[in-house]
Amino acid sequence: MNQPRGSKGMLRIDDFKPFVPSNDYEESKAFYQTIGFRLNWDSEEVCEIDTHFGYRFLLLPKNHNNYAHSLMLHFMVPSAREWYGHFVDIGLEDRFDGVRVAPPELMPWGLIVSYVWDPAGVLLHFAEEPAGDD
Repeated sequence: MNQPRGSKGMLRIDDFKPFVPSNDYEESKAFYQTIGFRLNWDSEEVCEIDTHFGYRFLLLPKNHNNYAHSLMLHFMVPSAREWYGHFVDIGLEDRFDGVRVAPPELMPWGLIVSYVWDPAGVLLHFAEEPAGDD
């Protein structure tokens, strides 16, 4: 069988979507839709969440072995400050139990990051590269 090849002769991967756990499936779906992501489809055993920017992930209705507290998703964005403002404006912490939002902070590795913990405890990083001194 002739497999499609990517660069350097490797077998090509056409898509990559991580599985993201939830404690309360309906609440997690609502959370991601509230921050502006879209629910593409839902089979009740898994659903696809779309960021609207070409990136998607699969939301699971369970949190096996408390996996959510070990999972982080990193989103590079033009402005972590604007995302943080969006989270504050929509009252994200007040709308969902257990959700926390941290203001943007310059990290030692050079990115400005606003952290958001989803209802299951998954840590979302909304990170930007700081403007240079050009």
